Amino acid sequence: MPVLQALIDETHRLGHKAGCHVLGGEGKHNAILAGCDTIEHAYDLNQEEANMIAQKGLYYEPTFTRYIEPYMDDVDSKNTGGRFRMVPIFEKAVTMAAVTEGVKLMVGSGVDGATFAHGTQALEFESLVKRAGMSPVKAIQAGTMTNAEALGWSERVGSIDKGKYADLIAVSGDPLADISELQRVKFVMKSGKIIRND
Repeated sequence: MPVLQALIDETHRLGHKAGCHVLGGEGKHNAILAGCDTIEHAYDLNQEEANMIAQKGLYYEPTFTRYIEPYMDDVDSKNTGGRFRMVPIFEKAVTMAAVTEGVKLMVGSGVDGATFAHGTQALEFESLVKRAGMSPVKAIQAGTMTNAEALGWSERVGSIDKGKYADLIAVSGDPLADISELQRVKFVMKSGKIIRND
């Protein structure tokens, strides 16, 4: 803990943010106590820790889809005979965090060439809505406004406002009625330039 605290304090002293890649247990708990700006994954997050995240103004980025894929259960079945299964533990943690007042839940992709491939990041929105119980509005805000805030870029990106980068997408349907619409992007604008227009 003293080393972790020193690393985070020094990062903050230099005007930067710290991101802590934590899976669970003591490391996760210590990262929250030490005030790490973004808590990544935290499979076994509990209510006390979610409350601390909210109180400290930290961000929680579960990378949900990446770690609830079917192969995770296959690995658990192989390694523990199904006695221990991470997927339901993680689902419980993210669902709890999603409804905890003040938790700033982010959208992360975890796309790394595995089964959750680059270009499929919009699956994260669907997972947060359908498996963690977030409303479509809150999930979209998590991936736009909250992510921008965590980066310290709220004045540049994250919402549609005058003076911000015109980074936009458009879909044919209503993502508030069907969050999977975000997986069917028809229009992309980057910094005011049309990149794709179907």
